[in-house]
Amino acid sequence: MSNRLVDDVVAERKRATDELARYGVRAVDPAASESQLWESGKKARIGAKFSYKVMQAMREHDLFLIRRSDALVFLTADIASEGSILEMSYAQKIGIPVILVAPERVKGNFMGWVNVSVPPDHICSTIEEAAKFINRRYKKVYEKNHKYFEAAIKNATKAVNATGKKGNKKSLDK
Repeated sequence: MSNRLVDDVVAERKRATDELARYGVRAVDPAASESQLWESGKKARIGAKFSYKVMQAMREHDLFLIRRSDALVFLTADIASEGSILEMSYAQKIGIPVILVAPERVKGNFMGWVNVSVPPDHICSTIEEAAKFINRRYKKVYEKNHKYFEAAIKNATKAVNATGKKGNKKSLDK
């Protein structure tokens, strides 16, 4: 996101969140918390000069959110940033599907490693297409199996809490 206009980034993320919500898909934007580090004003740009400690915290936060996601939507895959490519790679490594919004890649005007890193049907021209695809391909599977997922999480939480009590460690919230 470095050097992009803050207003552009905020607007595209709001549009994506709203479009996904139309299909009942909850979007989590990792930049929502990072935005407090950005400058403000009409021509404000997202900086690229963060301390090592801040950058490390941002990375850990983003990876934490990816681990808890059902899918990752890469909104600006035609102008891939270093962070976005690493997030995409991490999501794929842990089995989380990645959906690209990349109109130039869809048109065939841009071909690169990102194109061949996801299934062709996971590359969309618009966020609207991506939201429809997620609804069709992933949301329905989740809804079909959500009781199983919830039971598995509940059982795992009980096991951790029981172990935490025995081991005198902090237990998880239910």
